[in-house]
Amino acid sequence: MRGQISVEFSILLLAGLIAILIASAWPGLYGLSKTAKVSSMSLAHAAVAKMKQNIEMVSAGDVGTKKMIYIKSPPGNWTASGNKLAFHHANFNITVSTNCSLSIIMNNTPINKIKVISVYIEKINSTHVNVTITQ
Repeated sequence: MRGQISVEFSILLLAGLIAILIASAWPGLYGLSKTAKVSSMSLAHAAVAKMKQNIEMVSAGDVGTKKMIYIKSPPGNWTASGNKLAFHHANFNITVSTNCSLSIIMNNTPINKIKVISVYIEKINSTHVNVTITQ
């Protein structure tokens, strides 16, 4: 039977076409702004999670434990109050926050554009961790 294709190949080809259609239509249907917001929220969540993980690792060490990390951060403001670490993006009005085991002392640093920031974490006593962000 020449010229015929299998049912499996037909389904696979149709699924591929639907996937391409959805991937290219998503920004058009929901707008580039919505797509940028979702992307920025995802990056902010990953940045806050990485910061928290490293703060927790330093807090488990002895007083004087230090660590330098690099985090890809979206534009916005990093803040800390007590044991609460937060990242706020003003243009999209999103806030991602988490609670750490120790109180955090941080220089509240605004980030103007997506960039890799360096973060210096130091355990200064049994209840506080100092976090310094440099750009």
